[in-house]
Amino acid sequence: MTGTTIFDPAQYKASIRTEWRAAAPGWQTWFEVLEAEDGGRAVSRCLVQLAGIGPGDAVLDVAAGYGEPGLTAARAVAPGGRVVCTDISGEMLAVGRERAAAEGLDNLEFLECDAEELVLEEASFDAVLSRQGLQFLLDVPGVLARLHAFLKPHGRLAAAVWGPPGTVQFAAPVPLIRAELQLPPPPTGIPGPFALADADRLAGLVEAAGFTDVETGTVTAIYQTGSAELATRWLREVAPPISTLVDGRPPEVQERVWAGVTQAWAPYTTADGHVRLENQAVWVTGTR
Repeated sequence: MTGTTIFDPAQYKASIRTEWRAAAPGWQTWFEVLEAEDGGRAVSRCLVQLAGIGPGDAVLDVAAGYGEPGLTAARAVAPGGRVVCTDISGEMLAVGRERAAAEGLDNLEFLECDAEELVLEEASFDAVLSRQGLQFLLDVPGVLARLHAFLKPHGRLAAAVWGPPGTVQFAAPVPLIRAELQLPPPPTGIPGPFALADADRLAGLVEAAGFTDVETGTVTAIYQTGSAELATRWLREVAPPISTLVDGRPPEVQERVWAGVTQAWAPYTTADGHVRLENQAVWVTGTR
């Protein structure tokens, strides 16, 4: 198959909302893998530290999913602080509410809203956080400008996105999937897991939104499963941008593709059969 697919922004927005709603049960099932100390929690801790969050602060978490890094921030701003977690998926936020209740955290608010439609009081937050959300937005410059306005003077932005594909091992099977299904390459310049992987471009967008003292760096999230088969199941259930490439195909095609994915974990399989995936996130910070 040749050529490229045509990108429809309206269809994309509808699809991403549906996909992340459907992914909520998977994120709950695989919480211990996703939020291992050296996994997602490492990225959340990094962002909270970069933002300089402390007791009494007001924090906005954009594209919070099931509450990260919002819950990490909620612990840091107590006593007296508050966190507002926003996400396009109410189902993901519901998992966040359950997590907050289980941990006895009562200083969080969960707001279902598209990041591109957020309406909040200007100059009302000490920090804005986002973990692996900005890359999926259609209008990154517009959202960054909006977030800049929500911050108090000298407030901090701290966000993380995935680094280049070669540094993100959970995405290693994607070329295999595309080749097996004879998929055309995705259009350039569209939202997706690696849309903001270029640190210089990311920094430029943040600066253009009015932020000063902009810096970038990297942090690694490690995901581990007990076997290659479990790694494939995990990927299918938590990564809609990848799993939707295969969904809807005839059952025998899906079985063949996912069997190939399981084999593709071989370079990341340890002597005891576990799969260990190192994934580089690029972070960016800036000050209003």
